[in-house]
Amino acid sequence: MMKRIAAFIVAAAAAGCIFTGCQPKKKEIKSEKVTQQESVSYEDALRECFNAMQCEGGGEIFYSYMYPNETIDAMKANGEYDNLVKSFNESQSDVLKSRDVKYEFSGIKTSKELSEKQVAGVKTYLVELSEPYLSTLTEDRLDVKEGYETTYEYLKDDKTTAIETVIVFKLNDEGWKVITQ
Repeated sequence: MMKRIAAFIVAAAAAGCIFTGCQPKKKEIKSEKVTQQESVSYEDALRECFNAMQCEGGGEIFYSYMYPNETIDAMKANGEYDNLVKSFNESQSDVLKSRDVKYEFSGIKTSKELSEKQVAGVKTYLVELSEPYLSTLTEDRLDVKEGYETTYEYLKDDKTTAIETVIVFKLNDEGWKVITQ
């Protein structure tokens, strides 16, 4: 139980670090469907991940970008996934309802391919992140096919507000994943 709570706190903190205070105007609150596996570019994937944080019901999308699919399958098999998504969505809903500003993904500022050392770090991070749910996941089962250290900009009420740096990468054959720094 403590591992689940700790993992949820880590997920919420990661989301908060990159998306704190972000919200669409009340009329723009909507539910999203997971579509990132169809994203052609890392920019599309990053935009979708960002947008998932700006609407109600984005928890499933957020978790799909955060964890390997194998870990999500283990969460589902253990009966933990639905509760994690529900808790995330409820927390995000409260945050969105308490703010009156609109945050919008503006675009990629810079991007560079991941080094071998960064790829190794990505694998280590994913194994450690997955451990509470899938202790059998090993780095050799993770294939980073393409990856970038990306700096992007987002707007607050149509004005430049922040620049963030993240790691965006294709994992195995499951699509793009995002790691916030």
